[in-house]
Amino acid sequence: MPVKFRRKVANLNRTLMVNIPKEIAQELEIKKGDIILVTLENGHFRCRKEEPEEK
Repeated sequence: MPVKFRRKVANLNRTLMVNIPKEIAQELEIKKGDIILVTLENGHFRCRKEEPEEK
């Protein structure tokens, strides 16, 4: 069963922003400075952490 959180959209310098719940950030190991990929598909947007490329 999916975990659901409610978040309010905020306005920051003419950009809309939604914060990531602490529980999700911890589970996905998202920290300050990480890159998040945002995609739009069939009226839904998805976010995921971009994994660093191996060299």
